Amino acid sequence: MNKKTIITAMLALVTIAGLAQETIVWEKPSAFMGAYNSKFEITKVELKQTETVLHVLANYNPGSWIRFDKNSFVQTPDGKKYAFTSGAKTNEKESDLQPDSLFWMPESGMAHLALHFKPVPLDTKEMDFSEGDVEGGFQFWNISDSNAQKGTVLPADWQNVEYAKDETLPIAKINKGVATIKVRMLGYKPGMKLDFYVGGFIPLGSTERFDKKFPFADDGTLTAEIPMWLAREVTVGVEGMSLPKIVIAPGQETSILMKITSDQRPFVAFKGYLAKTNMDMVNAYDTLEPFEDGYKTYHKVKECQTPEERLQCLKDIFNQRVADASRYTTAAKDLLCMEAEYNFFDWVNNFAHSYSHYWESKNGVVYWGNDHYLEDVEKNKDLLVFSLIESGYAFQYLDEPTSPCSSAFWQLDPSYFEFLKMNAYNCDLRRIYYKIDNDDNDNNVLKIYDITNEDCKAVVREYEAEQQRIAQQLVSQENVFFQKYDDIAPENILQTILDKYKGKTVLIDIWATWCGPCRAGHRRMKPLKEELIDKDIVFVYITSPSSPLNTWQEIIKDIDGDHYYLTYAQYKYILDKYESDGIPTYAIYDAQGQQTFKNTGFPGVDKIKGEIEKTLK
Repeated sequence: MNKKTIITAMLALVTIAGLAQETIVWEKPSAFMGAYNSKFEITKVELKQTETVLHVLANYNPGSWIRFDKNSFVQTPDGKKYAFTSGAKTNEKESDLQPDSLFWMPESGMAHLALHFKPVPLDTKEMDFSEGDVEGGFQFWNISDSNAQKGTVLPADWQNVEYAKDETLPIAKINKGVATIKVRMLGYKPGMKLDFYVGGFIPLGSTERFDKKFPFADDGTLTAEIPMWLAREVTVGVEGMSLPKIVIAPGQETSILMKITSDQRPFVAFKGYLAKTNMDMVNAYDTLEPFEDGYKTYHKVKECQTPEERLQCLKDIFNQRVADASRYTTAAKDLLCMEAEYNFFDWVNNFAHSYSHYWESKNGVVYWGNDHYLEDVEKNKDLLVFSLIESGYAFQYLDEPTSPCSSAFWQLDPSYFEFLKMNAYNCDLRRIYYKIDNDDNDNNVLKIYDITNEDCKAVVREYEAEQQRIAQQLVSQENVFFQKYDDIAPENILQTILDKYKGKTVLIDIWATWCGPCRAGHRRMKPLKEELIDKDIVFVYITSPSSPLNTWQEIIKDIDGDHYYLTYAQYKYILDKYESDGIPTYAIYDAQGQQTFKNTGFPGVDKIKGEIEKTLK
């Protein structure tokens, strides 16, 4: 081998060694974390010849668990996938994670993890992480070096959008129709499968909360149509990005330009109905410290030592929010001030309840959902005992003539009307919901809140006609028992139901249409029910008027079994008999009518199957 060949070979070896050691690092990379934006943060990405590593900070309630599927992968823009190889820690600050195993969060509620993958090319500028087809699996999108981010390029029809200088809220007026929202999402990828949420309110003339998700088309567009009776404030957005409130109205169109982003500020521009006000509402949501953010309110008042200091703290938060609102349109300012005043009113008058919903981990992270809530309400009952009504407080914003546009208006109890200056029409609007929600439950209360306006009466009449139509349909349905047992005394209703199924095993499922865990249990039980189809067992589903009748009618079409719609009193009696403090609640009876099992919360398919098989032997 000549000298020139030897030198060439040595240079090649040096080059190879250099490449093997080369590491590209993205510090604090940009990434859209999907629905888990507040739970995860990718703190660093390492691109090596031998592997790719995502360093992740997880924030979850202490004692809860997370799990990463072994079939997870990262994917580059050319469609190539790079498999998940390990969850081994890379330093003492991190924790080991085993794929497909439960990782339990420490008491701090924070865990540093390292996710290892087969190596992507070193010149990769962007990648996505996915757990694949796992239902509800983690998906982190557009992971890239934050120092190489490009600016947003607006479509031609969205450049130079002009807004009105000022806008005011519309006068409340019933005008039944459909509000249309059109959305365009820049940077959307079909695999994201994102939904646009519209909801957070109970429509006039209904008892059911409106919460609906509209899927994006593959090109990142969608059109949402929302039936409404009058203009009002609603919550919109994409989970994991931002969920502000805007105003929409029947017969009006709102166009929204959004972008996939990692900074939780996805709203770019608005057109159409109250465009300037809606852009202001989004900006306020993104930049102001909202009074309704109970976490921050809790943080501030917990430092106070006396009831007087707590009251002053709440006043200061309220006054600051009002001052901050002054920079926006008249309409946006009115909405923000009404919301601030309602939350100030609610915190002051119900301090122990509001305060006790929160708890703090050892490292100072505040969480909502206190396991000792009722105990803490009793413990905190003297932290602030004060009534704004009895003190002669004069409402400054909640008497706004157009307040039905505001979500704060719909949270008001009608009993506060005498302390406000609301006009009669607004009062009747609020009473529609109150009357429908308490229909046939307390006639004395209904007499106090009689509706006088003819337009408002028409809403109630339409609701009542719809309920009668549904009731007539239910009467003719097999295995549906609606109003057939209303005259049975609460203490006799359970035995009356069980007597229908003598000689059979009976599984009772107590649920409600609004109960997510209940409906999840129905889905998980479906294969087991098909497996037991030839067995001598009856599945009995029990609910109450807390489940809107039209929703119940639709849902039970997909649930095989016998369905009972009991009165509030009958429903409560059965729950009390089972000593249940929540739903779903399950009970199993053998062929002799003896209770063999009871559980609150879904115990798992295998557990229920085992308990049923005991009764079938």
